[in-house]
Amino acid sequence: MGLDVVSQVLSNTANALSSAGGVGAVLFFVGFAIIVVMVVAMAVIGLIKLIKALPNIPVSGFLKLMVVTALVLIVLGLILP
Repeated sequence: MGLDVVSQVLSNTANALSSAGGVGAVLFFVGFAIIVVMVVAMAVIGLIKLIKALPNIPVSGFLKLMVVTALVLIVLGLILP
C-alpha cells in the first residue's frame, strides 16, 4: 500500500519531467541529487554518533532505545506490505 503511492508519485514526477527537457530538468536532477547526498551524509553521521554513544548509555537509556527501535519496526511493518 505505502510503496504503491510512492511509485505513483515518482511515476507522475517522471512523466512531468519527461515533457520538460533541457536546462530545467538538469537543474532539477542536480538539486535532487544534492538533497539526497546531504540526507545520506546526515544519516551516516547520526549512525556513527549513535554507535559511539551506545557503550556509554545506562541500562534505562538502552531499554528506551530498544523500545523506540521496536516501534519503528512495527510502523514500518504496517506501512510496507
